[in-house]
Amino acid sequence: MPEHELLGTRLKGDLACIARAADAGIVSVAAAAKAMRTTRMEAAQRLAALAKAGWLARLRRGVYLVLPLEAASGTVTTVEDPWVLASVLYPPCYIGGWTAAEHWGLTEQLFRSTFVATSGNVRAREQVILGASFRLVRVKPGRLSNLARVWRGSNQVGISSPERTLIDAAIDPAWLGGFRHFADVFSTYIQSGKEEDVLLELGRSGTGAAAKRIGFLAEQLWPGASALISGAQDLKSTGVIKLEPASRRSGRMNTRWGVWVNVA
Repeated sequence: MPEHELLGTRLKGDLACIARAADAGIVSVAAAAKAMRTTRMEAAQRLAALAKAGWLARLRRGVYLVLPLEAASGTVTTVEDPWVLASVLYPPCYIGGWTAAEHWGLTEQLFRSTFVATSGNVRAREQVILGASFRLVRVKPGRLSNLARVWRGSNQVGISSPERTLIDAAIDPAWLGGFRHFADVFSTYIQSGKEEDVLLELGRSGTGAAAKRIGFLAEQLWPGASALISGAQDLKSTGVIKLEPASRRSGRMNTRWGVWVNVA
């Protein structure tokens, strides 16, 4: 058999092996090495050869997408599930912010990008990988604990719970696109009546600034949540913060909570 045919046969064998090891069509060098029972260096070389032949698409260094058989060589395609892709590209991480709010039915507003919180290195806050847009924020490793888990096909992906989503946004309203949308999401959540759950999450993963925003909003929107309001008072920090960090310091001062009400 000619050398080029032998090479083609080996590549097809590698592809079949890698496809079985892939999660949602995504495979890393480590997973490929384990599947092919070889070293990482050898696996990386074989993956590069498959990508050059048009069977794989390189997502980033060490991570590839197995292309559909009908895809033409070099054709840009889309990923099957951005959540699964995020868990492979940006570990350790979780789905949060507006994407989590959409998942839990806390908002009807649609966002183009998938919101990902990661403790890994982030070179750019906005990234587009094979048609999937990601908004990335870097967090401390401690904020990746006590996550909810959801199934995406055969894969489990970490996601912030409804309460965690609220507290994350109380720490930084930009996670929900700004304070106004955060207030809308909180208003929707109020219907669940789970003030104890919010207070527990606030004490576990919140900050003094988050307590200020949660307490202020609770008094405005949920005055009957006495335990939450009292707990937020105990947890709030000293000093003064802006309700909307992205807006200028204007409006009026609320001395009870130590916030500048700089947004309607």
